[in-house]
Amino acid sequence: MDDASLCQLIREALHSPQKAETLALAIDHLPEIKRYLDKGWQPYYDEALPMTERDVNRNINRFPQMYRLNLESVNCQNPSEAANVRRCFISWVMMILRRDCYDVKRRVNRPRIVSTSETIGGEDSLTIEETIADDLTLSGIKLILERERRSLARQMKCYIEEDPEMRLRNCHPRNNANLDCQLLSQKLLLEEPPLNPRQVARELTTPEKTIPEQTVYDRWRNYCLPLLRIIARELGYED
Repeated sequence: MDDASLCQLIREALHSPQKAETLALAIDHLPEIKRYLDKGWQPYYDEALPMTERDVNRNINRFPQMYRLNLESVNCQNPSEAANVRRCFISWVMMILRRDCYDVKRRVNRPRIVSTSETIGGEDSLTIEETIADDLTLSGIKLILERERRSLARQMKCYIEEDPEMRLRNCHPRNNANLDCQLLSQKLLLEEPPLNPRQVARELTTPEKTIPEQTVYDRWRNYCLPLLRIIARELGYED
């Protein structure tokens, strides 16, 4: 599908559920999708794809908001405008697809879950379900909430790594482009184990320029954290 056709289909999908479904099904036919997918995720592609198609179908209205695109004013016959819409759409789909591949991988590799109908200690013993019956509803609610938090965490991780709109990379002091919010987020949140501001300051310090620990801390607290909160709300997090 060429840039102009994809651009037009995306615009129509914002107003038509049928077109949104057509757009979702077209994902598998976009050559960039498999080309950009890391080799480690490719074994999970076939199982993750229906999940990604469903998410794109349901959440297509979030796409232009995330990339600050006014698709009503985009000229899909203009090669540069159509190409930009395509780049943004591919980036958005890849973020969702990687998250879904991660879900599939985790499900495939997770330990066996014991059924609540299995007995504990022999035939005459209580089942697990009977044992925890009093707390079953509360536990179920907690489990659902925990899954939602984990889903958001995965989306945020993908967003930080991709930074599709360069909002994190472009948020830095005028006199130090290296102290950007993408780098700080990667260092302070995503590294295993995460670094602290003092360690980050040491890493960024060069013979020509010293980065104080307080500078890293202030930048993180006053600029990066508020920006990450905005992005989290855009991804569906509710305070």
